[in-house]
Amino acid sequence: MNAVSHISSTATSNTCLAAALTAVGIPLAEKPFVRVVGDGIRGERTVWFFDPQSPCGKFQTKELIAAWHDDTWHLANPEHPFAYIKCALLNRDRLVDKVKQDVPLACIKRRGKIAFIPLNASPATEDLFLRYL
Repeated sequence: MNAVSHISSTATSNTCLAAALTAVGIPLAEKPFVRVVGDGIRGERTVWFFDPQSPCGKFQTKELIAAWHDDTWHLANPEHPFAYIKCALLNRDRLVDKVKQDVPLACIKRRGKIAFIPLNASPATEDLFLRYL
């Protein structure tokens, strides 16, 4: 294996995956990351580099990266620490996406009363709420 293939097989631009790898003890490489602009991407991308395995030898970086990209790996390895971390971070992403899809509520206070009105409420609905305040 040459140096370039080793680096590319233990590197990721997915920051959640990078966090998961560090959580099981995979050390960042001597040069832990680079920030890349251009290369057909919009803005900037960070690429994280890792050692090939954990210091204890229990976890192999390439195997865990492959596990991250396998949608069913955690089902076959439910008690593996990486499975818990992977599921937690993926669930976090889903929760954040759900919140982004929701319509925020405006909190309006008048005369000691509080109303929560969806920001996409019709003018008639807003008037109805505001009349009771």
